[in-house]
Amino acid sequence: MKNEEEFLELVAYVKASNHRVNILKFIEYDLKTPKEIGDAINVRTNHISNLLADLRKHDLVVCATPNVRKGRLYKLTDDGSKVLKYL
Repeated sequence: MKNEEEFLELVAYVKASNHRVNILKFIEYDLKTPKEIGDAINVRTNHISNLLADLRKHDLVVCATPNVRKGRLYKLTDDGSKVLKYL
């Protein structure tokens, strides 16, 4: 994370969507698959995959198993943890 302004932009980006907030909260302590995330927050898996891709682009989550085609596991990055703690 470079500076406070960029950090606050990330916070605003996450807060703009309840789904993003819920995803970060759900994977805070454990690795989860998109299906587990979708089931937990009641969102279809294909939409979860799009949300996770956006969160990856913002360096808030990372795929812990990138070589697995089905059942990939996601976790928070350090920046993702910091944003979630700020919320």
